[in-house]
Amino acid sequence: MVREHGVGVALERLVAGGVISGDQRDAVLRAVEEQERAGRAPTGRVLAEIVAYLGAGLVAAGLGLFLDRAWADVADTGRVVLLAVVTGCSLGGAVVLAGGRPGLFRRVPIATAVRTRLASALLVLAAMATSGTVAIAFGERGGDAEIAALCAGLLVATLGYLMVPSLLGMVAIAGFGVATIVELTGGPHRWLWQGIALMVFGAVWFGLAWARLLVLDWAGFLLGGLIATTGAQSVTLGESLWRPMLTGFVGVIFLGAYLLRREPVLVLGGSACIAIGVGQVVADNTSGGPAVASAVLAVGAIVLTGGLIATVVGPKRPS
Repeated sequence: MVREHGVGVALERLVAGGVISGDQRDAVLRAVEEQERAGRAPTGRVLAEIVAYLGAGLVAAGLGLFLDRAWADVADTGRVVLLAVVTGCSLGGAVVLAGGRPGLFRRVPIATAVRTRLASALLVLAAMATSGTVAIAFGERGGDAEIAALCAGLLVATLGYLMVPSLLGMVAIAGFGVATIVELTGGPHRWLWQGIALMVFGAVWFGLAWARLLVLDWAGFLLGGLIATTGAQSVTLGESLWRPMLTGFVGVIFLGAYLLRREPVLVLGGSACIAIGVGQVVADNTSGGPAVASAVLAVGAIVLTGGLIATVVGPKRPS
């Protein structure tokens, strides 16, 4: 939709400048529309994708029922074998869907979007099954087994993303990464290290997105912001200025980055972090009441009005 609007605006400028005529503009718009219509997936392929996802859902439901009803009756060896089979089948299916060996480890997949999405879902399933396999195989070691299981899941999720880059793969890496950090820093006096580690992990996502090394930059910024904000809120327990200060710092970084990269997630995330930080400072250091809330609302309204005015009356792009 945004690209179509941009094409229309560019053509209108060309017409206004006398470069092309109105009829030529209409012909270009019709050609673009026909090309997009031809590129849409046929109904049969869409139905096939729906059937595939339904099948995957039924498989997941069957596994869930098995885990609920019969898992306790299966020995640990059988559990490991079952999850290992799930891992192998998921990896094999993902490779086939991605187009075989030529379709792996590419920045832009050669397979269709449907097959790429299904392959990424299977790779995430493989990461989860691998984590479960390690957890059961080393279950007698207590907490070490949980850490090993999460690390194994993180490694397989990372490998899966490198094989078939996708949004789902990014979410899987972020989830396993956060879980690993939380498990490693889960002691009663380790909140500081947990918060710092999460902020560093979020900064890594931000850096990868900034360097355009991810399949979706906006998703990298979003994941990085969420993880870093969670870390900023985890550095201490209870009321502390460090939490709003670090959260506001994340917001400032995002807003500063928006000056260089016009990604909506940067300005939205930065504004949200600033709002969270200000709200925490006010709540933790005042007695509250309608007067304080009204003051914050008034300041926010003034800033919002100023931003809207600057946006409307600011310098326009050259035609």
